Amino acid sequence: EKVVPLYLDLGNPDSIVAAAQTAQDVDVVVNNAGVLKNTTPFSEDAIAAIQYEMDINVYGVIRMAQAFAPVLKSNGGGVFAQLNSVVSMKAFSNFATYSASKAAAYSITQSLRELLEAQGTQVVSVHPGPIATDMGDAAGLTAIAQSPTLVADGILQALQNGDFHVFPDSMAQQIGGAYQGFATNVVEAVMSEG
Repeated sequence: EKVVPLYLDLGNPDSIVAAAQTAQDVDVVVNNAGVLKNTTPFSEDAIAAIQYEMDINVYGVIRMAQAFAPVLKSNGGGVFAQLNSVVSMKAFSNFATYSASKAAAYSITQSLRELLEAQGTQVVSVHPGPIATDMGDAAGLTAIAQSPTLVADGILQALQNGDFHVFPDSMAQQIGGAYQGFATNVVEAVMSEG
């Protein structure tokens, strides 16, 4: 009764706008959609792959923020959680174009954190490693994938603690641990632009 399914396709901007217009009571937005192509810079389809991944993984984040930020503001601020990836910080050659798109999505997420803070919206940047999903299976990561519940639990913990970064699984924690000093001293710091 409280859950209303809505059609939303990150590749279809009109569907995002329509979903935001319908869901005027939303106070939590989790942008979990994404696409992954197994491509290196030398793959014949590398340009087509990165264009597709950028459209969904980067432009989709921007479209979601543009559509839902006003709704979140009108509902007291709320939460915008963006599913990025460990590859946004550490590229893997077989997923080069995906890594590039997720690095761009992470940059957008950092900007959203700064811009949406004024309206009381908590932005969370989630950086999972291999997770047991259809996408992980299609990428050939089934043997090392971990439970999706780690991601949900990590987001909930971040919301309780007011954290920006979430590194939910063992690979993510390894990369996140190495990255933490930079994250704290640069990414999460309030810096002068002048």
